[in-house]
Amino acid sequence: MKTRIIVAILLVTLLLSVGCKQRDKSMPDPSVSSEIPTFAPLPSFKQVYEVLDQLQTKDISAAIPNELYQTKQEEVRNAFSLGLLTADAVLAAKGRNSNKLKDISAQMMNLTSLLGLESEVNKMGDDLRTMIEKQQWEELDKALDVHKKSVEDKLWETENFDNYTIMLLGGWVEAANRVAWLLQQKYDPQRSIVLGQKGTFNNLVTNMKTIKTPHIIEQEAFKNALAKLEEVQTIINSDTDKTYSPEQIESIIKGTDAIKAAFHE
Repeated sequence: MKTRIIVAILLVTLLLSVGCKQRDKSMPDPSVSSEIPTFAPLPSFKQVYEVLDQLQTKDISAAIPNELYQTKQEEVRNAFSLGLLTADAVLAAKGRNSNKLKDISAQMMNLTSLLGLESEVNKMGDDLRTMIEKQQWEELDKALDVHKKSVEDKLWETENFDNYTIMLLGGWVEAANRVAWLLQQKYDPQRSIVLGQKGTFNNLVTNMKTIKTPHIIEQEAFKNALAKLEEVQTIINSDTDKTYSPEQIESIIKGTDAIKAAFHE
């Protein structure tokens, strides 16, 4: 009896030992795990658009760029452009500018093929057209939120963190640029508080520096954009009692304009 018990214990011990070894083989090497890049998820740029609730639709509409942002067909530029145009689309919806919104939506659908986002963006385009025709502005604003999140989630879930970061960069850069422009038209220090998105811009810089893909980081556009982003980050981190001076607002406009120009080349 004792012999059987001893044999059983030995068998269990052997099986546990083999199982542990198999699990060890399936786990990544600690030295490799420490090298896996970590990207921070980023919040919606609509946080900086909160100030729009204090403005009239005609003033918001005036902030929509006269010319659509366009650049050559290339994955990185498409990601940046898609984020930027999404920010413009939200601006057009809040400004109730149906013509601009139609143009922006059409341009966004031209950017999907290189990013694997055809389904998400085309669905958004179909929904926007229907709501624009019916002048359903409140529903349209909410729909843009939903579709914007679905695009971001798709890139995040498929671990396409490079394009996720660059697309969010485009959205945040344009949102900060347009809000700063609006604040410049009629300066109010209290309204400037909305530009204090320190955590987001700190994470944007960190995420950009986490990108290691050679064909992205070797581009002059990427290098120039990152350098200018760090300048904007410094300004945003240099508030006075959470407010920004007219000079700082002007610097934010110039810095974000420079980032847009970098990917436009």
